[in-house]
Amino acid sequence: MQCDDIMSSETMLYMPEYDALGNLCTRVIERDSEYISKLAPTKLMDYNLRYFGSSLRGAFDGSKMILGKLNKNPIVVHERSNIVWFPSKSFIRPECQWFAVHHIQDYEAMDKKNTKVIFMNGYEITVDLSFRSFEYRIQRAYLLKYKLEKRTKHLLVQYDQGRVFPRMTNNVIFDEDVKNDRNKTVL
Repeated sequence: MQCDDIMSSETMLYMPEYDALGNLCTRVIERDSEYISKLAPTKLMDYNLRYFGSSLRGAFDGSKMILGKLNKNPIVVHERSNIVWFPSKSFIRPECQWFAVHHIQDYEAMDKKNTKVIFMNGYEITVDLSFRSFEYRIQRAYLLKYKLEKRTKHLLVQYDQGRVFPRMTNNVIFDEDVKNDRNKTVL
């Protein structure tokens, strides 16, 4: 693995590509660059999910819990950053492409079986998927984002924001301490 294999919020697309030896690799398309990873697209996605504390199986299980049992469910790659990706086909198929939904600006039918995808930075790709199927995957990705935000919103309690366990701090003044004594300083 290399540092490049870790996705960022700039990563838009994972496309399968074979190297000169016939190994399935991934062309990683980012907002301002692209490169080839030696990992296959689904393995690269699983690697990134594990890096961020999950796994592909866990992401699909979570998506299934929220959206119900579907084929080709979108997945949450990084919850805090609200990064959701979806596969173009079943993730076990070598021709599966992975899309970061937040980078897609528009899409249009090329013919009955192909859709042109336009990303925010102007990059375009034609995917072997009907317009309706592609649109359905995008809608499911946004539904997953919405439902996840709705479920986690109640966990954000205003009182606990900014609080740290006292045993983990040393001479820290909390907001209410500052309000009570504005002249107090930390040693």
